[in-house]
Amino acid sequence: MRRKDGSGEVAGELGGMVSGRRTDESRRAVRSGFGAAVVALGVLVMAPGPSRAAEVVAAAPTAPAVSAAPTAPAAGAAQAAPMGARFEKLESVQAFDALMATLGEMRTMILTDATSEREAAEGMRFLLRTLAMSQDVSGDGYPRAPHFARMDTPRRKLGGDNPNAEYDNFAWNGAYDYRITGNRGTLDHLSFTVLLRGENGRSRALGYVNERQLEAAPDGSFTLWLTAKKPTQPGVWIKTGPGDGSVLVRQYVGDRGKEALATYRVEVVGREPLDPLPPSTDAEVAHGIRMTLSAMNGLGRLHHYVTPRLGESPNQFRLMNSDDFGADISSIDNLYVIGTYEIEEDEALVVEVERLDVRYWNFAIENPWHESVDYAQRKTARTHDDVTVDPDGKVRFVIAHARTDHPNYLETAGHRRGFMTFRWVGERDTKAPLPKVTKVSVSKAAAEARRAGAKR
Repeated sequence: MRRKDGSGEVAGELGGMVSGRRTDESRRAVRSGFGAAVVALGVLVMAPGPSRAAEVVAAAPTAPAVSAAPTAPAAGAAQAAPMGARFEKLESVQAFDALMATLGEMRTMILTDATSEREAAEGMRFLLRTLAMSQDVSGDGYPRAPHFARMDTPRRKLGGDNPNAEYDNFAWNGAYDYRITGNRGTLDHLSFTVLLRGENGRSRALGYVNERQLEAAPDGSFTLWLTAKKPTQPGVWIKTGPGDGSVLVRQYVGDRGKEALATYRVEVVGREPLDPLPPSTDAEVAHGIRMTLSAMNGLGRLHHYVTPRLGESPNQFRLMNSDDFGADISSIDNLYVIGTYEIEEDEALVVEVERLDVRYWNFAIENPWHESVDYAQRKTARTHDDVTVDPDGKVRFVIAHARTDHPNYLETAGHRRGFMTFRWVGERDTKAPLPKVTKVSVSKAAAEARRAGAKR
């Protein structure tokens, strides 16, 4: 149902590029930065500082210059225009050029930040994965006829995500009313975060509903409304208004072999399937490309602005929650203990934690670019349903480059540095002592962890 107070689509100018050579306006735009980078994924938002203009110009891939067509032999005949030049000033073309320039700048950033050939090579792949996710989730968001886009794949896990989770997202606009229907499954945690994008580029939460608030029927079915006026039909209601944003769904899984994932779909209220839709416009496509750029810019720089940073007090943890990250990154009942690791091939970390009385928790290893480490083929994350508790009531993990014989082993898959994250779902006032971390020889790690756990 389209409302008269809808805000419509966002359009803007990003400078120009003609025949692979930047115009003066484009150069000034690069020097001043691209402004606030809005991440419509609902996972994170950043506002980067000024761009490194020299790096952008040097590193950004450019199209080959197009030679002028030869003049006709007749005197005074007009010179033919280069092929495609008539489209260079399209808003979508300029937005695409800005995206490619930013990708080139991020390439330089990765090569500067990498400390090994492996980090540099994986960084190139990381940028492509980031671009792919950004287009899937942000660029292809279509509020007129929305769909839930799966953010990760078995090989693509970005943004410091939970490997034992599934994330879905759809884009909404205040010009329309929406209905979400589905079944909650049997998960310990399921949540819907409704975000409204602000003028400063950051998103704020309009509403939040988790498995306790979903009012699911005995068979697990539920209805969630995103509308301007409260509906008369049953279901949970979140009030919307002018503007646009996203809805992020989190499914946290304790044991994939035993739990059933939630299922859900979204529809515009009053729209029937296959109802006619207007064709895409230049401004609409440009908006989607800018959304892709914003998401890519934020995800690709996550290791720069989420603390702790690599090299800062390695092998230690700090406590954080959604107040530290913001609602556009973390849901209100998510809490975190985040640290960095640095270990050589012959070293290991013994991480000792107190058991928490919460609905869900997990511990995950990430590479330097905040990618979950190859969780599909290696044990790089564990949940509360996948650990052995020691006789003293604590849980101990052994982190090493490769598998060890400890029951709670975790692998970095050969990465010598990266991030490690505990996350849990609990009450806001949950007090969690920081984990104790001890660096030991990898040959002695499992035995020392067992010996510590046997003490009472």
